[in-house]
Amino acid sequence: MSKKKINTFFINTFIIILTNFIVKLLGLINKIAITRMLGTKGMSLYVLSFPTIMLFISMAGMSLNITVSKLVSEAVVNRKYSPKKIVNTACKFTLFISFFILIIYLLLLKPLTTYFLKNEDLYISLLAGAPLILLVGISDGLKGYFAGLKKMDIASVGNLVEQIGRISFSLIFLYLMLPFGIIKATFYCLLALSFGELCAIIYCLIKIKKYPIPSFEHTTGEKKAIIDMAIPNTTSRLLGNFTYFLEPILYTSVLSYLGYQVTDIQTNYTILDAYTIPLLTFIAFLPLAISTAIVPMVSEAVALNKSSSIHYYIKKSLIFCLIPSIILAINLYFFGNEYMNLIYGTTEGTKYIKYLAFLFICYYLHLPIVGILQACGFSKKVFITSTIINFLRLFLIVILAFIKPIGLNAVLLATTITMVLGFLINFSQLIKITKYRIDFKALTSIFLITLIGFCLTYLFKSCHMPYLLATAIVTIIVLGLAIWQKLLTIASFKSHFLKIKNK
Repeated sequence: MSKKKINTFFINTFIIILTNFIVKLLGLINKIAITRMLGTKGMSLYVLSFPTIMLFISMAGMSLNITVSKLVSEAVVNRKYSPKKIVNTACKFTLFISFFILIIYLLLLKPLTTYFLKNEDLYISLLAGAPLILLVGISDGLKGYFAGLKKMDIASVGNLVEQIGRISFSLIFLYLMLPFGIIKATFYCLLALSFGELCAIIYCLIKIKKYPIPSFEHTTGEKKAIIDMAIPNTTSRLLGNFTYFLEPILYTSVLSYLGYQVTDIQTNYTILDAYTIPLLTFIAFLPLAISTAIVPMVSEAVALNKSSSIHYYIKKSLIFCLIPSIILAINLYFFGNEYMNLIYGTTEGTKYIKYLAFLFICYYLHLPIVGILQACGFSKKVFITSTIINFLRLFLIVILAFIKPIGLNAVLLATTITMVLGFLINFSQLIKITKYRIDFKALTSIFLITLIGFCLTYLFKSCHMPYLLATAIVTIIVLGLAIWQKLLTIASFKSHFLKIKNK
């Protein structure tokens, strides 16, 4: 494999990680701001509107980000499809689908808010999601095009522009509309999501002038290729959203039947969903960034039938996810209370953190594995596994709730079991499909580095060292050892930035 391709992978990954981190940080700041401005009632409308809006935009988006990215990256190499036809067809396809989904959405709003959500104030808030349904697919398709060209800087900056636009408009709208009432203020705050998406579309269209979409003659099958990949990915995402929607309803119904107090059930579920899981998945932007960066690289390697390149990307993407997740797991194991209080201002839910910290390493490894399987053309396998896992989680919630020692912890245990099981199934499929061999030498080095980090953190805590200082020292040592063992490499970054400097 050429140094140029290796450098491209490293730099693309670095760019996406950096921009995703900034997006996540801005999102956290925005959440704090709107929480204080909207208050309890406004945030209740905001939060309750989100699952419904997300469900419909998942249908409208049709997973075009991954689909277009994969097909464009392959088309550039083998010219089987025309990138221009792919982008045009994808945009027309998503507009057609979005139009009908929007009609269904508007027809369902009134009965949904009146009879199911039992809060008619949500009707106006949910109306704010209507423009987003039309915009999200186009935005994803354009970002996917640049990702397919390996212009990760443009795709990532597009996400950043979207977040900045969303935050700017939400704060402006809140400032202007709060005097007119919480319901109107919440509507315009949610409408800011559409303005953010529109900003991203405008940015991508401007960049297309600089990087015109290539057009190859005498190509056919673009529409079928888009549908064949988009539908399994979208269906998988929809099933995930749908089962997530059913989860609290099923959990509350079963435990109420068993005699638990509704307040206890809802409090326990809120602690899990709002504090425990978010802390355990706090650096989720990292594997998400890597899984995004890996799709066009693996797609190209598959198109060229280069198994050695595929194996290289598998190894590097897993290591890039594994090292940071180990650092997080060690620190949450010893300092779960401190970090929960620092980030969320509470220590609720920390009793689970210690037991789950290392198990959630599977979560961080699972995301790039799914991305690689999709890039290899096995979206249907991912869909089948995802479907089984999602419904298994619901089944386990019901069964485990009847076991008295578990009871209220049914969701937590079901989520953990299915998370680990999903990782094991998809990883075994990846090995079988790609013939990838685990590097036991690298695995031994990672184990020893983890042991050193764990022992040092235990020592620092025993000496009552401030947890932030302990975290900083252990992070530097673990990363230093990983670089020394050549698990992580900075040579590609050095060569890339030296070229830029020399220019």
